[in-house]
Amino acid sequence: MPKIVKIAQVGCGSIAQRMIMSRLKAPSVKEKVELVATMDIVSERAKICMEKFGAKEWYDNYDKMLLEADIDAVTIATPIHLHYEQVMKAIKAGKHVHCHKTISTTTQEATDIIDLAKKNKVNVVASPGTSVKSPIVFRVKQILDEGVIGKVYWAQSGRQWEGHEYEPLRKPDNILTDIDPSWYYKKGGGPMYDMGVYELTELVAIFGPAKKISAMSGIGLEERKYQDKIIDVEMDDNTMFLLDFGDSMFAHVFSSFSALADEGPVPSFSISGSEGGIRVGKFKGERYKSILDIWSPRLPKKYVREEISGYMEDTFVDLMHLVDCIINDIKPIVMDNVESMQIARHVIEIIEKGYIAAKTGKTIDLKTSF
Repeated sequence: MPKIVKIAQVGCGSIAQRMIMSRLKAPSVKEKVELVATMDIVSERAKICMEKFGAKEWYDNYDKMLLEADIDAVTIATPIHLHYEQVMKAIKAGKHVHCHKTISTTTQEATDIIDLAKKNKVNVVASPGTSVKSPIVFRVKQILDEGVIGKVYWAQSGRQWEGHEYEPLRKPDNILTDIDPSWYYKKGGGPMYDMGVYELTELVAIFGPAKKISAMSGIGLEERKYQDKIIDVEMDDNTMFLLDFGDSMFAHVFSSFSALADEGPVPSFSISGSEGGIRVGKFKGERYKSILDIWSPRLPKKYVREEISGYMEDTFVDLMHLVDCIINDIKPIVMDNVESMQIARHVIEIIEKGYIAAKTGKTIDLKTSF
């Protein structure tokens, strides 16, 4: 196994610049991983990112990069509808893969990835894979296991955000920051694949695989505007899922590209039971600190607030998990001997079947597990 993993950054947009390449420059990771190449269909962006983030070469052709670059792995942060084809090509080329969420848009595609990775003996890590073992998820599971809030039978999770056209990084007149967000509103985009995947991953990590799904979904805003460009919205931007985990344990999950005025901690998820409840919030502007409110008559003070620090929703943690797996020749286990892709596939099925449930008005059984 290599002592230092050589990787290529595929897609040099907002996520790649803010959450991956900028952090690969840190001295603390240079002993494990080297950014060898940058790749983007916008040639100048790939070239500038190579120079800015210290890579050795750049490409604007993905196939050429897989063929020529001296790399062990790729980290993919392109539009979601491109992920499946790019992941499969990388696996066929014998490269390990980290892919930003979601790694595919259908259950069958996720199964294809699992099967081919096993056949070609490469590791695949799908973000947000390691969020299932984040400090906040661990603490919530601990509270539930201790029976602090009694029998649990209700949860709510979700988020709304005005949309990627308002993302601070996206600014005109600069090739690095003038990044068109139109794909988020086309097929393969939408807030469930983009944001709801985080909440769904956390919920199944806490409660296990979901068994059934009902849903409502639609387009709330038919046109968006990025600079002077009008974007026709083709993908649902306002979606609500109702999940059945069995034994009358239900969860409501929502995700919407709509504005929210909020002061203080932003709600993440709530759980309630027969004798109390838990509410998790994230400090506004702080990625690595959360609050945990617990209410229960079993507690000495009936109400407790805890601050919990640690990674959440962090694609870089997932990338470094892949790096460690390559170096140590181990599988990408994220919880209870379950590999990253097993949980990713289940969450992808939830989203895929959720849209079908919304369209048909039916409750649909979920087939995958982990």
